[in-house]
Amino acid sequence: MTRDDLKRFRALDIDFDSIGLLQSGADDFAYFCTPMDSEFVGRVGCDGVHFILLPEDERVFCVDPSMGERGSYVLPVAGDFREFLSFVLYCQDANPLSQIFWMTRKQYEELAEEDASARENEYQAKFFEQKDKALAAIVKEFSLTAVDPFKKVKAMQAKFDPAVLNFSEEYYDVVGYERPEEEIVQGTVAATVTATREVPMLPQDPNILLSVVNTKLRDEYSSLEALCDGLDASQTELVEKLAGLGYAYDEETNQFKAV
Repeated sequence: MTRDDLKRFRALDIDFDSIGLLQSGADDFAYFCTPMDSEFVGRVGCDGVHFILLPEDERVFCVDPSMGERGSYVLPVAGDFREFLSFVLYCQDANPLSQIFWMTRKQYEELAEEDASARENEYQAKFFEQKDKALAAIVKEFSLTAVDPFKKVKAMQAKFDPAVLNFSEEYYDVVGYERPEEEIVQGTVAATVTATREVPMLPQDPNILLSVVNTKLRDEYSSLEALCDGLDASQTELVEKLAGLGYAYDEETNQFKAV
């Protein structure tokens, strides 16, 4: 059902950009953290955020290379494609669905208020006209009503086990994690989910490192020293690596900022 609905959605004569579900690049669009054998649904258009389907799974997943980290690079955002579209109708865009995992209810509502106030900008009138046409076309094609996604998505993500995801070697090379141990089962090789080792390492790629470190400083650690202690990382090496990108640690904001 989900695959058939996705085909019907792609056949719509709408501006997919206006609802955060660009279709360009669908054939080979992928990032290091895009699971293997995934099927492209659409992309937000910034930071590599995109939505996918996984083999033999009706759920829609969000892949976020910039804000994600181990356990949150890929998260479910809907039980099936129709539910996904009902969430898009409520938010009037797919982008909020990619951010629910780190948001509180208050932050989620504030984002909705910001989006609503943007309609008052006369220079964006054409954009919102296209958005409204796209949303109306979805309602007509699928006979859907808007559904608030926040509570459902939070509950779905809380129960999700990321160990079931199948990543490429590139993923493990980029983030510096070890691939789950494998065991032989009746002559075949199978990943042992329970053998996945939690390795307190930071990503090796400087750009991803910057995003991960600033996210952790914002949400988990009150200082750079606390972060390095908690992750058993070298503060000197971390500072030098991000200095190579042109970023330095700012104690007042507890963030790495461009210098």
